[in-house]
Amino acid sequence: MQFREISGNNELKQKMMEIADSGKMSHSIMLVEQPGCGAIGLATALVQYMACPNRIPGKDSCGVCPTCKKIARGFHQDLHYVFPVNSSPLSAQKSDPKQISRYFAEPFRELLSTNPYFTESDLYSHLQIEEKSGNINVAQAKEILAQLSLKSYEGFNKYMIVWLPERMNEEAANRLLKIVEEPSPGTYFIFITHTPEKVLQTIRSRTLMMKVFGIEPKLISEELCQRFGITENDAAIYARASGGSVGKAIKLCKEAEEGSIFYPIVQRLIQCRISRDLPGMLECTDSIVDLGRERQKEFCRYLTGFYRKILMEGIGLHSICDTLPNEQPIVTQACKVLSRTTIQKSVTAIEEATSDIESNANSKIAFCHLVNLLYTV
Repeated sequence: MQFREISGNNELKQKMMEIADSGKMSHSIMLVEQPGCGAIGLATALVQYMACPNRIPGKDSCGVCPTCKKIARGFHQDLHYVFPVNSSPLSAQKSDPKQISRYFAEPFRELLSTNPYFTESDLYSHLQIEEKSGNINVAQAKEILAQLSLKSYEGFNKYMIVWLPERMNEEAANRLLKIVEEPSPGTYFIFITHTPEKVLQTIRSRTLMMKVFGIEPKLISEELCQRFGITENDAAIYARASGGSVGKAIKLCKEAEEGSIFYPIVQRLIQCRISRDLPGMLECTDSIVDLGRERQKEFCRYLTGFYRKILMEGIGLHSICDTLPNEQPIVTQACKVLSRTTIQKSVTAIEEATSDIESNANSKIAFCHLVNLLYTV
């Protein structure tokens, strides 16, 4: 994977190449992104640039040498990926109670090659663990130590890309602390996080932090037109609604083609709130609970965004509230009924529900409580 294949963040790409060319690359880097901005692609492109024997300084890796081809296909033996996993029928070792990333190498390579902007829910869906919470466990930490204790297969450097280290439990993180702090020569860690404050502070403090910014709407539009063959006007709508996340924009396009699983629930929920129909709102919780835990968190983010659109529409900011065409009728109706204070209290209640779900609270109780709060505020 080359830098030119990833949209946006040209200044960051240039900075990465300059550091690599100077020979002063930090052994531990942490890329901070909002979901879907392509940090996993940038990390892979950086490794390919560093490993390519024919790279063009300040431009890109050559993309055609054996090393580049191996990394692009995901088969380079000195490049390892670590990501949250759980039990799944796709695991290469289904009977092992301690699942690790290596068991999911094939589906992960497939996802990365087709969509370097994937989100956490995209990964879980692709690995068929969407109804569970992924994690990076102690067994995975031991696997990392074992892999990095071996000599380089290609005779040069070893690279470890850790996607979402915030999903690593404390014991696993502590096992890795020493090697992150004092790696052997030629060993490089690249951590990719969406919530750096949740990464163990002792690991976070030993990394070079780099911010991956949201992608410009024009570039997202171009990506969508190329992927889905949609009109420039439709692509522009999805690009604005994505908030700079290519991954989110791709998901919006797919939902427009296949039908959003969240919108009908939110539409029913808001309509019942407007008509003061509490039993109807409570019926919506059955559909939410059936989504699975990771989709439930995604639903909460969608609902928060929907309330934001209602607020923006209500204060006359229609041009920048990024409401999709199918959402416009219910947004227009709701903004005439729900006050700014009601919306603000509703968003706070949704954030509390999200926190409850992340803490593995009973989802039925959490969403019934949320619906009650949305009804009463």
